[in-house]
Amino acid sequence: MPLDTIYLTRHGHRLNWTIDFRTGTYRAQFPTPTGNPADPALTSHGVRQSHELAAHIADTQFHPKPFRVYSSPFYRCLQTIQPTVEELKRIHESGENNGSQGGLGLIDRHAQFDVRLENGLAEWFGATNFFDHPSHPTGDEMSKHFPTLLSADSLSREPLLVPSRRGETIGQLHDRVATALEGIVADVDAEVSALEETLPVEQRTSKAVLICAHAAPLIAMGRVLTGRMPDDSSEEDFNVFTAGLSTFKRRGAAASDQEGSQEASLAEGTRLVRSLGCVPRWRGRGVGGGWDCVGNGDCSFLSGGAERGWHFDGEENFQSGPMGPSSEAPAATGSTATTATTKL
Repeated sequence: MPLDTIYLTRHGHRLNWTIDFRTGTYRAQFPTPTGNPADPALTSHGVRQSHELAAHIADTQFHPKPFRVYSSPFYRCLQTIQPTVEELKRIHESGENNGSQGGLGLIDRHAQFDVRLENGLAEWFGATNFFDHPSHPTGDEMSKHFPTLLSADSLSREPLLVPSRRGETIGQLHDRVATALEGIVADVDAEVSALEETLPVEQRTSKAVLICAHAAPLIAMGRVLTGRMPDDSSEEDFNVFTAGLSTFKRRGAAASDQEGSQEASLAEGTRLVRSLGCVPRWRGRGVGGGWDCVGNGDCSFLSGGAERGWHFDGEENFQSGPMGPSSEAPAATGSTATTATTKL
């Protein structure tokens, strides 16, 4: 059976940064592990959330367990899933909870938990015409911080695409995420198909992937998977609380025949590396045959419950430049370029 479950989680509560909208200058609230001002670590509360997420996923009642793990390359995402991945690896390698016949709560014996970094899942930065947003962390850099998560094999995998450093519109973000998810689903489907050719029918188990990313891309992922794009992008349809978990179940091959409108675009400067070279037709049907959201931002396992929800609130444009009119508002401060829409 092909990939049938996708889990989406947002990074835990993190430290903040500021940006001067007039100059494009980023400054971190505290020094960041990578030196990138837009790549902060988790707060102590965020670390606690990451361990609660791990306990939830590793619990024997959680099914199906992840078969592969993908993440945005940013520090806070890897830090969030570190306890989960390390615990799943420990259980898997000990053999105490491995399954070959789809037992509930068991880890598939063919699971691989070395994290696959995908730039196509990375943070959203608003479009700009006069400066570059901070660059994405590299795999080599992240391997120094997370040696238990990243292996030579996982680091050898090139990303499907790399977003433009000049940022994106909301529409371009959705199409970027669609392109990345289409490639991820195709990659895992191919791996599962090759694996199951060697297995008897009774050993072909339900397969799931875990993806860790950021608020805006995760909302876009929910829309891209289901194929449901609201007329107003600020509609609060998919919940993205810190360390919350959403679950999507595949509809099946028949859904891929549905018609969907498409006015596809990627931001200028987006670099396609391993993708098919075009944005998939996801509106009205969803990528990979379409998916249904069966768990929307579950936070029942978090001691603090649902925290720091987020939603779009119009485009985030940085188009004035340092020579903008003196009447413009002063530099904004906050956690991101979208702080004004963050619900604390």
